[in-house]
Amino acid sequence: MTGRWGGAAERRRFLALLGGAALLPLAGTAGCAELRPNEDHLRVRTDVEPLRSRFAALGELSGAHWLGYDLDEAGKRQTIPGPDSRIRLVGVARLTEGTVAATLGAAPAGERFETVSLPAELPAPLAKHVPDRAGWWASTAYDLRVLARQPEQSTSGDEADGRFFLHEEDDLVWFDTVFLYA
Repeated sequence: MTGRWGGAAERRRFLALLGGAALLPLAGTAGCAELRPNEDHLRVRTDVEPLRSRFAALGELSGAHWLGYDLDEAGKRQTIPGPDSRIRLVGVARLTEGTVAATLGAAPAGERFETVSLPAELPAPLAKHVPDRAGWWASTAYDLRVLARQPEQSTSGDEADGRFFLHEEDDLVWFDTVFLYA
C-alpha cells in the first residue's frame, strides 16, 4: 500500500513541478507586457498646479493644455528613470485678464519684447489649443526671469532652459521648457 500512495504523491509532486515550470514563461511574458512604449509625450494634461509651482513668475494660470515627459524616454519602452533626466514641459495656459498687456507695458529696459510667431512644428496633441500662431511676444530676458528659481524652490542639481511666448489678445502664454535633473 505504501508503494501505491508513494507513487501517487510522487506523481502529484512531478505534475506540480511540471505545471510550475510551464507557468514560468507566462509570468515572464506578463512582466514584459508591462514594458509597453512610453506614450506620456502624447498625453495632454490640464492640471495647473505643476505649472504654478514651476512658473510662479507667470502669475495665476488656468485653462492649461500641456505635455510633460522625459525627452530621452519618449516613445521608448517604459524603464526605470536614469540619473540624468531631461523633462520637457510644453503647452499653453491662460493668464489672468490683462496680465500680458501689463507685462508688456511694465517690461524693464533690458527685457525688450519682440513680435514673434510660434514655432511651425507644435506638438500635434496641442495644436488645436493654440488659437493663432502669429501675434505673440517674446523676450529672452523675460524667459530667464520666469525660469529663475527662488532658493527655497531650488532642487539640487536641476537646471532649466526654455522659451515663453505671450499672446496679448487672448492673455495666453505658450511655454516650451526643458528641465535637467542631474
